[in-house]
Parts: sequence; structure tokens; C-alpha cells
Amino acid sequence: MMVATLRGTAARTAKKRPIRHRSANRSVKGNAAARPLLSRQSKAGKETLKLPKLRGTLSVIISARNEEQTLSRLLHQVARLEPAEIIVVLNGCSDNSFPISRQHRQAIVVHCPESVGHDVGRAIGAKLSRGDILLFLDGDMVIPASQLVSFTAAVDRGIDVALNDLDSLMPSFGLCDDVTRSKLFLNYALDRYDLGVSSMTAVPHALSRHALETIGYRELMVPPKAQARSVLEKLRVEKVGTVNVIKHNRLRKANTGVGNAVEKLIIGDHAEALHEVLSRRKAGGLLSSETQREYRRQVAAWRNRI
Repeated sequence: MMVATLRGTAARTAKKRPIRHRSANRSVKGNAAARPLLSRQSKAGKETLKLPKLRGTLSVIISARNEEQTLSRLLHQVARLEPAEIIVVLNGCSDNSFPISRQHRQAIVVHCPESVGHDVGRAIGAKLSRGDILLFLDGDMVIPASQLVSFTAAVDRGIDVALNDLDSLMPSFGLCDDVTRSKLFLNYALDRYDLGVSSMTAVPHALSRHALETIGYRELMVPPKAQARSVLEKLRVEKVGTVNVIKHNRLRKANTGVGNAVEKLIIGDHAEALHEVLSRRKAGGLLSSETQREYRRQVAAWRNRI
């Protein structure tokens, strides 16, 4: 059972309504949208960072489970982006995440009494969203708005899928875990060596409305499959910035230890994504010899840090 709770006395349905907001007709001068920070402004003796304005409307989707320690601070950073809407999907929370979310007057809170998982939560949020740009976050990581804007600005200027670039944070190939290798192999199977280990499994990432309509919100329940479909459908998929989510990732019983539940889930998702890739390839779904040689070269280069 899922209960949607809205701010104030407003009623909410899944039916799309036009958004009226202040940012609809904002313009971007030059290449300002490509820059995370435009300038510093002095106010009351303090320096504050001025963020670039977006031409499109922004929906921020936050999936959370028992994140009372971080959720309020994350919502504060998100508000600095001036989104048209903030959708918080709570997965089986037993702490104060619900009242904390309700205190933020702009938040649309979707309360799932039983845990549905982060990926399903993102799909639910995407289904309810109305913005031109969709930014996906997890409630356990407080990421500064100055870092988040790289992803929203990238989509605003034409990228369909903006991914977090984690390549520089990865160890040598021999020390990588199976999840990292699965991400790498999927991108190689898609002939997207440039993406490295970047994945829609990781946050933050952002999508255009066009991307969501092309791949379908249901596909977001299996992020690697959604990424594979994005590439196969010739959408613009790029890595746009680096946010070190590894050090901020909250350790839980389900995601620690070799062969943990989260690891198995992610690897299984990548197997499903690979099936999607192979089923749509010609010549029996086999990689060409040229692709295989390039794959081996890329793996060797990464292993040896060339």
C-alpha cells in the first residue's frame, strides 16, 4: 500500500498538470549553464555562491529510508537549486524521516509503509514528476548544491542522461569488486568505453523529460537496463561531473561484506541489462572482433593505469 501526502491542503494525483513557476522563461547567457558556479555575492558580510539559472523546469526526486540524520540538510541544499518540485519517496521508514520531510513546505512526500527499494522509489518519483529535468538523489547523502548543479545544467543544455563520473575514484582493476566490473563490462558491451564505470545505479544522475519518455519510467526500476536502453535508443548519455558518493555511502547490513544482498541485486540488474543489449544485437548477439580487441585494450589500460 502506498500513501501520498502533500504539503498544505493540496491534492495530488498522477495526472499531469502544467507547472506555473518563476523559472519557466529564464534565459542563460553564453555558456553559463555549463558552469557550476557563476559568481560570489556578498551579503551581510558573508560570501554566498550564486548558482546558474535553468531554462527548463526541475524536478528533484529523493529516495530515502530512515534518513532522519541527513534528510533535512539535503532538502536545504536541494532548495538552493530552486526546483519546480521536490518529490521525497520514503521506503519503509520507521524513524522521523516522514515528519522531517513534511516540515519542508515544497516537498511532495510519498510514503511507502513497506520498503520498495531505492530503484523502485525513483521510478515512482519519475512517474509523478512534471519537470523538464529530473535529478535523482538518495536521502543518506548530503551533496552541496554547487555539485548538484553540474548535472542539472548538463541536461538543461541538451544531454539526456547525465552520469556521475567515478573513474578517478576506482582502484586498479585487480582490486575492483564485482559490481564495478559489471558496470565497466556493460558500458563496453554498449561500445561506450568513454563512460568507464559511470552508471545510473549511482547517484546523483539526471535525465531529460525526453529520456524518460523514451525509455519509460518503469525501466528505472532496473537502472543498468535503463542505461542500456538509453544508449541503444541513441540518447545523449554522458558523464558530467564527479561527486564522491563512495565515502558518503551509508553502511548497512545489506550492503556490507562480500556477496551482500545489494551486491547480488546490482549484479543481477546488470545481467538483465546485458540480456537487453545482446537481444538487440545482430549476428547472433556476438560482439565483433574489433569491439572485442578494443575491449581488451581498454581493460589493459585501466588495469595498468595507462
